[in-house]
Parts: sequence; structure tokens; C-alpha cells
Amino acid sequence: MVYVDKYVKETARKNQPEGRWPYIRLDQNENPDGVPQWLFDEVMKDVTPSTLAMYPEEGNFVRKYAGLVGVPPECVTITDGSVVAMGYMIHVFGQPGKNLIVVNPTFNMYHAYAHLNGMNSVAIDYEPDLTLDTNKILDAIDENAGMVVLVNPNMPVGNPYPPEDIVRIIEKASKFGAFVLIDEAYHYFSDCPTSIPLTQKYDNVAVLRTFSKMLAVPALRLGAIISSEENIHYVNNWRPHYTVNAITLKFGEAIVDNFDRLTKELGEKFEEGMDYVKSTLSAEGYEIIPSSGCFLCIKLKHRDMDYVFEELKKRNILVFCGSGLLENYVRLTVSAKKYMEMFVKALLEIDKP
Repeated sequence: MVYVDKYVKETARKNQPEGRWPYIRLDQNENPDGVPQWLFDEVMKDVTPSTLAMYPEEGNFVRKYAGLVGVPPECVTITDGSVVAMGYMIHVFGQPGKNLIVVNPTFNMYHAYAHLNGMNSVAIDYEPDLTLDTNKILDAIDENAGMVVLVNPNMPVGNPYPPEDIVRIIEKASKFGAFVLIDEAYHYFSDCPTSIPLTQKYDNVAVLRTFSKMLAVPALRLGAIISSEENIHYVNNWRPHYTVNAITLKFGEAIVDNFDRLTKELGEKFEEGMDYVKSTLSAEGYEIIPSSGCFLCIKLKHRDMDYVFEELKKRNILVFCGSGLLENYVRLTVSAKKYMEMFVKALLEIDKP
């Protein structure tokens, strides 16, 4: 029998859902409209057969992106999506046999990567009222800690971490040689400060960013790791060459070059959609968990989640079903008002006595 890594062999993974294209996709925190047509056209006019005939070169994009986030280029590396960046970081800095500390619920891939790299996944649960006591994270950091993960703001609950709590976590983790990974996938939807400056102050911190959420190009798979120059050197030792393709890099440069205009347009549409769905459903008596992300967890009033999910699907709308503390909550991706109007109309038709 052939050799198989024991952690890989013992891991059970589920495939991502497919066949979603015909639906209004409000289930995976995507922007259904994507980037504006003007930006798409600007990039695609320069895509020719010769664009595809050479291995991609990342340097120009990395320099521009580093300037955007305010660090030297040597403190940035890019990946084919931030979900791949998570795997790189846990492989390089996560110590087998040590604990990976992460709140529950959060993005499930952190648990999967912990197991695949021989770490013990330690979950810090939310309180029954869906508040989070960060002192419990601090209490879990001891000689067995290898890594702490903070998704800020967290998904699916949507809470941001107070900056002073992040510093406390970093400093305690440093005492035990533990790494702190701060995932800022939803940063541009919130007004909470970034932790990027902390990557230049502490040697046990990295920030992850993605172009899939506010920047609306998940199909292109573009993420970034921001950390100290030494840490990025170690990640690049592990990271293969040429994993981010030339078309993605062209879009990345165009996004950075037009960053203010793009985020203003996308942000205004998001805010309009968020204001509409919150005000309309609150007026109808729905309980909505406050969120600093591009998603809302909405508690159903009359029907169970399975019924509502299937009825929404019949109306061509996909949402995410909550579980655990979020059982009987719909997790809704918030996007342009036109989609929020479709969702609200359908929900009010379905969720009634």
C-alpha cells in the first residue's frame, strides 16, 4: 500500500457546492454583480494571446499593493486566494502537536488546516447571547499554544475585535512563542482599524487580505499575506512559483490603481443594500445580529431553516443555513439593493404562520 500522510488520511473534506451560476447567490459572501464594467473593460482590452504566453511576473503588483497598504514590498507576498494563504501560514508557523486557538463559529477551513498540519484545534465558544469574551482567548494561550487565529471582523457573527484586545493577545502569544494570524477578509466593510501596522512592530503577527469580498473578484483567486520581512521570506520559501496567474495580476493592478473610485462605487451599493434590508426587516420584527461584515444573520420568525432554504431556492435565491448557536438563522450576503429587495420580498412571503 502506498504511503499517505497520516493527517491527510484522517481528514474528511466536503466539496464546495456547484451549479450555483443560475441563482441569485447570497450564500457565500460574493458580490453578484462583480467589479464595474469600466474596470473589467480596462483590463480586458490589454489581454492578448501573448499575455498567456509567458510565466506571470508578480513584482509590479506586489510593489503597488504594498504601497496601498503601507508596508515595504518585502513585507508582502501574494497567493491564489486567502484560503491558500491560511494553509501556507499554518504549515510554516503552526507547530505540530501544539494548539491552534480559534473562536467558534468562524471560517471552517482553519479547523481543517489545523488537522492537516498536526495541530490541535481549540475552539473558544461565543456566549449564548452571541457575544465573545476575549479574555477566554487570552486564558487559552499557554505553553501549548502554537497559533491564534482572529478573523476580524469575524464571520459569520460579524463582530470586530477591539484593537487593545488584539494587542493583548499578540503580546501574550509572543511570551509562549505562538503566532497570531489576523484574517481581514471583511475589513473594507467595517470601520475597525487594520492590524497591518502591528506586523511591523511584532515578529509573531501576519495579516491576511483577499480580493474576493469588497473587491469582488473571487473567481480570479487573489489574496495577500502581510507580515515582517523575515516572516514573508519563510512563507516564500514554501510557496511555489507562478501560483497567481497573469490575468489575475492585471486585474489586481487595475484594482489598486483605481482603488478609491472602485471602493467608493462598490461601498455605496453595499451600504444602500445593508440599510434597506436592516430597516425593512427590523420594521417587520426580525431579530438581526449586528455585523461589521458583508453578511447578516437573521433569525426566522415562523418557519424552520430547511423549509425557508428550499422555498428561497425555488425562487432562485441561495442563502446559507446557520447551525449551532445560529440554528434557525439565515446568513444573508448583503449586496446591491435590487438583490436585497428580491430577498426581503421572498422571505416575507415564505416565513409566515
